[in-house]
Amino acid sequence: MNILFLASWYPTPTNPHFAPFIKEHAKAIKTTENQLVVVAFVVHRSKLFFKKKINDFIDENGIKTVTIEIFTRFRDIVYHAVPLQNFILKNIVKKRLLPDFQIDIIHSNVVFPAGVLGNYLAKYFKKPHIITEHWSGIEKYLKKPIINCWIKKSYKNADAILPVSNFLKNNILRLIPDLNRHCGLDPQSPEFHVIGNIIHDKIFFYKEKIKNYENVKLCAIATWNKFKHTAKQPELFIEGIGNLPKDFKSKIELTIIGGGNMLEEMKQMCERQGINAIFKGALPKNIIAEILQNSDFFVHATNFETFGVVVAEALMTGTPVICSNTTALPELVNETNGILCENTIENWTEAIEKAFSQNFDNQQIANSMRGKFDYFSIGKKFDEVYQLITKH
Repeated sequence: MNILFLASWYPTPTNPHFAPFIKEHAKAIKTTENQLVVVAFVVHRSKLFFKKKINDFIDENGIKTVTIEIFTRFRDIVYHAVPLQNFILKNIVKKRLLPDFQIDIIHSNVVFPAGVLGNYLAKYFKKPHIITEHWSGIEKYLKKPIINCWIKKSYKNADAILPVSNFLKNNILRLIPDLNRHCGLDPQSPEFHVIGNIIHDKIFFYKEKIKNYENVKLCAIATWNKFKHTAKQPELFIEGIGNLPKDFKSKIELTIIGGGNMLEEMKQMCERQGINAIFKGALPKNIIAEILQNSDFFVHATNFETFGVVVAEALMTGTPVICSNTTALPELVNETNGILCENTIENWTEAIEKAFSQNFDNQQIANSMRGKFDYFSIGKKFDEVYQLITKH
């Protein structure tokens, strides 16, 4: 089948690090017998009045990719101007893809604006439409009158919705309950199929851990930025370690990976608590994997995760996880591979002590993750959905 893979979040020549997880899904689909073309329509904030830039190329994974980049000082207006984007997109698809690439399925990524654009294209070309959902921010958009209608209609018209976690699925159904066909509310509603993000199993894999009870190694990975509503809460595991007895705390080595504007504050917190902390900054995936393979525990304090890629990466290396009991994380972490804790300093201290007293089977932790989130497994799940909706 020929898949038109549509995205508004996607790495582009201008910003090659934007939403790489969506590109990973495209690579997973490439492992199947399906053919796909990626069309990424990305609007950038710029000092320019309005400039359109189109790149048409074969990417490093052998995927034909068309990027449509808009540079404008009116970024917010253009980003929300779906009719304008639809006009541009439809013409580019007709001129650059057809007739050589006959579309069988339109696969959009994130409901706004790509899913809304995909809904329009699906109607125009009379093709099935599915939406992969990575985004939890639809609640504020559902409060906007016109966008509210676009989002609800796009979800309702979709042949399938593919959230990356059960948490995200339940969040969509909480906000738009009449999508739930299984409750008998509307038998014509789209089907839900949870398909997670990609974890590089050739990078994140198990290596036997040499345990040194004189020096327990903890690792934390995130982009440590403080916003108005900051998700990451490193103060919880830092203060949690700080509350341990002094002789216990002195055995801990904490490695913190990632950049961000919170780093200086985190360094000061570690110094105040007398924690042996090593700040590594941003690192490539292969170096992160080596650090995880040599760590005894991975710590992740947050109040929100739509999937939890770094948690899954740690588990793939056989590293038990101590993390917040929130959103999508309980789908990955349980009593066999880590500790879930509430977001209080007291509970984090208890969780760390409890984790240290348990004998986790590192090999089994890694084994339990095998075949769940690699390219071939995720590609097969997408293909199963494609086959299903074309049979209807």
